[in-house]
Amino acid sequence: MGVRLCGCSNSLQYDSVAQLMANRWYPATVNELGTCATFRALKLFRQLNVVGNVSAHDFVGTLERLTDPTKLGKTPDRYRSFSRMARQYAFLLRLKRAGVGHENKSWNPYAGGATEALEPGRIAVRCWACPRPGVNLPEGWENCDPKDEFLYSLMLALDANFRLKNRIRANERQDDSLGSGWGYFVDDEPYREHLRDYVAEEDVSTCIAFAALMQKETRMTTGLRVSGVGGCVCARHGVIRAGGLGDLQKGERYANMDYIFMHALNDARVKRLVVSYDIVCQWKLYLRQRVVNILAQSNIPPNLDSFNIDFALPVWHAAAHEESCQNSNSLSYTVGVGRTDGESIERTWSILNPASFATKEMGQGNRHDTIEDRVDHINFEKNVGQARNLARKLIISVAERDQQIAQFVEVDNSLEPRVRREWMQKVKDWLADKSKPNPYIVAGGKDAGPSEAQVAAELKRAELKEAREGRGDFLEGTTTATAFVKALLHLEDLKRRIKTEVRGSSSPSAEREVQIEELRVSFFKKLKTLRNQQEVFMPGVSALRQAEEECRDADRPPIKAEDVKLWLPSDLTESQRGRASRAALSTLEAKLREAQCGDALSHIRNLLYTKTHIIHHRNSHLRRSARYNSIEHTHIACHGPNNAGGY
Repeated sequence: MGVRLCGCSNSLQYDSVAQLMANRWYPATVNELGTCATFRALKLFRQLNVVGNVSAHDFVGTLERLTDPTKLGKTPDRYRSFSRMARQYAFLLRLKRAGVGHENKSWNPYAGGATEALEPGRIAVRCWACPRPGVNLPEGWENCDPKDEFLYSLMLALDANFRLKNRIRANERQDDSLGSGWGYFVDDEPYREHLRDYVAEEDVSTCIAFAALMQKETRMTTGLRVSGVGGCVCARHGVIRAGGLGDLQKGERYANMDYIFMHALNDARVKRLVVSYDIVCQWKLYLRQRVVNILAQSNIPPNLDSFNIDFALPVWHAAAHEESCQNSNSLSYTVGVGRTDGESIERTWSILNPASFATKEMGQGNRHDTIEDRVDHINFEKNVGQARNLARKLIISVAERDQQIAQFVEVDNSLEPRVRREWMQKVKDWLADKSKPNPYIVAGGKDAGPSEAQVAAELKRAELKEAREGRGDFLEGTTTATAFVKALLHLEDLKRRIKTEVRGSSSPSAEREVQIEELRVSFFKKLKTLRNQQEVFMPGVSALRQAEEECRDADRPPIKAEDVKLWLPSDLTESQRGRASRAALSTLEAKLREAQCGDALSHIRNLLYTKTHIIHHRNSHLRRSARYNSIEHTHIACHGPNNAGGY
């Protein structure tokens, strides 16, 4: 179309570009005006780009098809022009939203004597909920009660993303970012100067062969300018920090992550930091010594000595570390973090990853501007969604708090004062010195100690050793004392199973009654075999059993399987054990029962994990339907009253 610019006296003080902008048309160039895009089109594309990952190529192609669906005419190619306009528009929009659109004469000729550059991170969207003195903290927060310090703690999470690569392109022109260092990426030039001193770096893990450390020198980087991106977000809300992104050249090196971490702390003015990182057990070693050079080279105010820092492993990633490392570093045991899992940066990466298909082929500056615009949108969405998320979590937290308090009071009331004092002292000692045993870790770790099978095998090996040395009389034929006690315990477990089946069937069907009777028959068959062995290992029990039978009323019906007394060593009094049983049997039974407790605890934990997974899956993916009912039946099968499991 033909366009005539205004020629009135008022318009003479503005050039042609200003007139087009006032009419909400964005020109593709300032020299020979021939192509423009409306603000409305640029705004639509930006939303489609940051939300739907629509590229400029697809957007322009769509407009071309709408203009000439049959392609009988010749539609001018405006892809390069539109890409340039969209990039500039998004950047200017970020400046406007940050309130600095008129502070730099390099992009605004009417700015007068304004400064040439902005301070680092000036145009980034900050987290609205993270503590910022002078913004959202009350006066006197520095002198708060120690028990309230967690309210003013800044929690950060670090990680690297190896999806956001960038290739080296042949005959590439210089492409600088429109505002290097003003948003989320650290300033390129000082960053490169810093990395020149760390051409070769060796980081040795003393914890595990963790993937992040193993891959950092072996990850394929041929043909890549950038192998990934290191990042820092607030761990509670998932908002990327200003200056919290930086390109990685070869894996996840400390030199890169240290620099990103320190620049992410640029505006931190709190007293306590909680830092979550999946290799924090190694990274935190000598961190203070490594950042000395960064502080000397950069004009960033924070010094690690001004913070009280707690380093922690993210909850999910902690499982890849050694148990001792988890006990001392896991975020689950860090005081004052609540239910923060430290994995929020992984969720942020999942939103950014779709952009990697386009940014992989972009020039360096265009890539930074594109990712920063996407991050701007992510941070804004997270901020405006906090009210809804916090309201939802508050409802859940209040209900969960009441339930946890009730359960705690129930357990606490069952403790002896001496035990309570011992436990409280262990907690205080651990809080004062993390090298001491963690009171929140169950002895034995995930498996709650050795299993019954492991203990039985160990006891059998001990019996065989004593038999070879001629120091014991544990062997009777082919049956060991351990095997005998273990068989008694399994028979006791069968009794409990029969009782559970009977209790769960108030009016059982004929088929159900047959199943119960079959269990009883099986019990008596096994009991007959064990009675013969009991004559050998517990010779005095037969007399005790006969005396009890003589005292029983002859008119009463026969004893059912679930009510039969097995005469285990623990069923005897101390005087009876001395006469009727071998002394070692009581010790064997105690060890096997302790192992059974560990098995039972592991079984309960697995059921709770299964229940949690089923509930989360049901709430996230299902509604009232056949599949929903199927999940409910699975839940009942796992946790119903008939699933006592002998425990």
